[in-house]
Amino acid sequence: MNIQLHLPTLVIVSIALNLLIGGLLWWIYHLRARQPCFRIWAFSCAAFAAGSLLAGARVFVDAPFVTGFLALALLGLSPLLVLMGLQSFSRLPSRHQRLFYRFGLGAFGLYLILIASTFLQSETLARGITALFSALVFSVAIYRLSAIATQVRLPVRVLQFLFTLHGVLMMAQALIIAVDQLVGGVHGLETILRLILINHIFLATGAALALPLMAFSISENRLRSLAERDGLTGLYNRRSLLREGTRAFSRARASNSALAVLMLDLDHFKLINDQWGHAAGDEVLRQVSRILEAELREDDIVGRIGGEEFVAVLPLSDDKDFIRIANRLLETIARRGPHIKGSPMELSASIGGIRMAPRHRTFADMLQEADTALYTAKNRGRNRAEFPEISEQPALL
Repeated sequence: MNIQLHLPTLVIVSIALNLLIGGLLWWIYHLRARQPCFRIWAFSCAAFAAGSLLAGARVFVDAPFVTGFLALALLGLSPLLVLMGLQSFSRLPSRHQRLFYRFGLGAFGLYLILIASTFLQSETLARGITALFSALVFSVAIYRLSAIATQVRLPVRVLQFLFTLHGVLMMAQALIIAVDQLVGGVHGLETILRLILINHIFLATGAALALPLMAFSISENRLRSLAERDGLTGLYNRRSLLREGTRAFSRARASNSALAVLMLDLDHFKLINDQWGHAAGDEVLRQVSRILEAELREDDIVGRIGGEEFVAVLPLSDDKDFIRIANRLLETIARRGPHIKGSPMELSASIGGIRMAPRHRTFADMLQEADTALYTAKNRGRNRAEFPEISEQPALL
């Protein structure tokens, strides 16, 4: 392949693609409630396209400042804007965002000073500084990606892979130029730099395409989590609990295994809200949700289905396991109740439990019987658990 022959065409195609991607990102920015990261990434694509255009124009225009210094400034700005967009997308507190942006602007200012001081002496050396700056920015971007909390890891890993390749490529370019400047006479320097440039163009365009895909995947996962989880406790909401419970019921029926449902309701919760306020009541609900998550197993299904009412769906290896589990939950809630203004709150709960039986045709049948058992526990004095059709009852706490 004749690199010299095809490089101009590749640069033109890359400029066109980045302008199109930048326009798409700008359009997405306006469609998605002006989410800042898309605007920043649009500017990044524009900076890369403009820098590439100016660098390519040196063949036709004799203006070293424009086709050299300004082009390098824009090409160095492009990865920095990618990093700024990732920082914005991560939704850190405003104070941390401002501190990061100030640090980024300071680093870019130092970069401009370095290329300005070396450009007149050696344009190749200035290109090496640009490559080194880009490699450092990509290294920070890889770390920033790893810190984004999400269950959708594939698009994040794809971007990390692209950034890693890009960073290694830019570091290699910086080292080759450094060797050429210090030792002199690197054989085929221009050919090597052209090869690096070709790969740089491909990776930059690939990253520009991967950024919105990553953002959409993570945003969709966040929306799905909001739709499935209770906003206060982080447990399954009523709809998700019914869905997951129905699936667990079907699996247990198909495998002829045991399944139990515990319905838990906090005692006198209205008095807590009336005496301590709704903020304290919310903290009680969060504390109880943490207790349920800590005391139950990973394959148990736990949800908040209303007010102060929780449900746990338990796959069982022993028919009597769920009685011991219910006892432990009651004891832990009473022992680890929240503290308000330094004083322990007297907190207790009532539980109604039911084990799956042939008479249960649906998961809703089990929920109904567990609810009836819960009201029995309430009527018999609270702070206890009731299990219909099981002679062994837990001790009253």
